[in-house]
Order: sequence, then C-alpha cells, then structure tokens
Amino acid sequence: MSQVWVNGRFLEKIHASINVFDHGFLYSDGVWEHFRIVDSRIPAFDCHAHSLFQAADALGIDIPYSHLELQSAALSLAKENQRSDAYVRIIVTRGVGTLGPDPRKLDPHVIIIAEEYHPFPRELYGHGLHGVIAPLSLDLENPAHRYRTLNQLHIVQAKRYALAQGCLEALFPTRTGHIASSTEGCLFAVQHDQIVMTAGQPENGTLDFIRNVLDALHRTPIEQPLTLAQLKMMDEVFIVGTACGVIGIVRIDNVVIGSGTEGLVTRSIRDDFERFMRS
Repeated sequence: MSQVWVNGRFLEKIHASINVFDHGFLYSDGVWEHFRIVDSRIPAFDCHAHSLFQAADALGIDIPYSHLELQSAALSLAKENQRSDAYVRIIVTRGVGTLGPDPRKLDPHVIIIAEEYHPFPRELYGHGLHGVIAPLSLDLENPAHRYRTLNQLHIVQAKRYALAQGCLEALFPTRTGHIASSTEGCLFAVQHDQIVMTAGQPENGTLDFIRNVLDALHRTPIEQPLTLAQLKMMDEVFIVGTACGVIGIVRIDNVVIGSGTEGLVTRSIRDDFERFMRS
C-alpha cells in the first residue's frame, strides 16, 4: 500500500484524511503544484517550487517548509513508495478553522502525494488528440484561474464538456476571444517552423520549464494571442503538461489541424522534452 506525506509524517493513503473544518475543504482555500520524479530526481524543481510559493503568496498563505524541505520530502516519499519515477502533487491548505471564511490564525497543512498518473493513453502519442473549445472563459483576474488553487472547477467542467463531445481535451478561450491554454497543459502552435506560445496562460512551473528547454535548443517561441480562427490555420498545435508531457492536438471542434496527425516539430519537441527531463 502506498503512502502519502502529511505535515512531515508518512501515512498509509487509506488512513490519510483532513479535518472537515479545514478551509481547503470548506472554501477551496489552498494551492497546489505538481511535478515529475524521473530516475529518482526532480527535473526543474526550482520552477515548480517558485510556482507553488507564488500561488501561496497570492492567497496570503505562509507555507511552513522551505523549497529544500519540500524537495527532500517528495524524494523521500517516492523512495518510501519504491518509485524511481512518479507523478507528485504538493497540496497546501489554509488549515483548520471555523465554518466562517475568516482566514486568520490558521496553521497551513501540507500534503504530498507520489503516484502514477497518465492523463492520455500512450497509443495516442504520435497520433494526437481531438479537442474542443470549452464553454467557460479563462479569467486571469480570478486567482482560481491564474494560479493552481484548490478551486479548479473550471477545469473539471471543461473536461466534462470535452468528454461529452467525444474528445479528451478542452481548450480555454479568454474574455478577449483568444485561446489561452488547455485542461492538461500549456498551449503551443507551429507555423512555418516557428513555435508560437499562446498569450494569457495561467502561471505554472511547467510553462517556465518548457521555456527553458526551448531556449536551450535555440528554439525560443514567440508569445502572442491567437484567436480560434488563427489556431485552426496553424501547421501544428500541441500541449505541454507535467503529467502528459508533449502531445499534439490534431483536431479542434472537428476542424483538422495541419495534416491531421502529429507533426514533426511536435515529435521533436517531445523527444527533447523527455531528454531534458532525464538529463
């Protein structure tokens, strides 16, 4: 039976629980970040730790552990669960309070989970995903949309909508009518071999990491807003996510993107991404 790490202690996951008065449960008042452990290492942990602490600062939550302590705890948990490769999620809640929303004098709770998680079947890599445009707009003025907070209902609803349409992925429009990101990752496109990163994406560590990877490869993307019409005209569209890695979007709202299968640039970036993860 695998274990989780809760406030400095290892617990069997079936025995791990939170208090029903925890404001993370009552008000979705908390933050999280995820990353991968690869070959008993955490690639680009600084990017992910920065994202976690940035989100916590935005909500006024003081995480009671340092970057190094969280890194050590995650690696120790993976080792305890006998995993050299793992998907890790760090969750920080405001802590236990009353039924009211008063956030003062609460002690944050920190939970770390290290399991396997693959959002898409492996056989789809190389073929690509079908996507739809989510009916909900992304609003980066809303902390729940800008950061990884415990309120991710917009992502759940978008995923439900995609599945109901026979697709595995949904892309988020913004209030300005541009397409920003997806439920599982950061959104990129390719036109004439130029990589385009869509503007207006939520803050997350994976976005910082893939920027660093592309810079190191001298393939720095340009960042610009893209409308749905522009996105559908691109040669390739792909997402980059912590759990899913790099995978192409080959159809959006029943419109075929490029050749209708994953493009050469997408496959090349996936190879480079995985190489950097293991280097």
